[in-house]
Amino acid sequence: VGLFGRSRRRYAGYTVHLGIVVMFFGFAGEGFKQELALNMTPGQQATVGAYTVRHDALRVTADAQKQMITGHVTVSKDGAELGTMTPAKWFYNKREQEPTTEVAIRRAFAEDFYVVLGGFEVADQSAFYTITVNPLVNWVWLGLGIMVIGSIISMLPESMFAVAMSRVPAGAATTTMLVLLLL
Repeated sequence: VGLFGRSRRRYAGYTVHLGIVVMFFGFAGEGFKQELALNMTPGQQATVGAYTVRHDALRVTADAQKQMITGHVTVSKDGAELGTMTPAKWFYNKREQEPTTEVAIRRAFAEDFYVVLGGFEVADQSAFYTITVNPLVNWVWLGLGIMVIGSIISMLPESMFAVAMSRVPAGAATTTMLVLLLL
């Protein structure tokens, strides 16, 4: 706090630049992106990177507003089952020619895992999936957060750091430490 108080704009600039570096690591992760698009029948498995996806079923449901075609896939990573993901296509009653795609996303700090239902055949329960492993994408958001913090620090008024720049009397430090030890 004392360093920021004495040379606030310099250290805020360092913080902003650190955020930019973290963001560029996130952008560089795009070079390691893995993607697979394939048609799957129930029970069929596919592997993308460390992930294995098994197509379990294709279900058709409806409510008052839409018809939903949902793919149910089981995802495992390095042999350990992570759970079920449900990508879908929704066909709204008033706009049946304009379906919406509901992407199934599993987020982690190091990577995001996406399963998209691109097409389907209800009669034989087959589905066309696009499976994507996108590493370091969350680092872009982390870098942006660091940049915002640095920007806010640089715009704070000087009076905010007046306490950090003031001198503490010699006896006050000793008394404070004594009180903290007694507590």
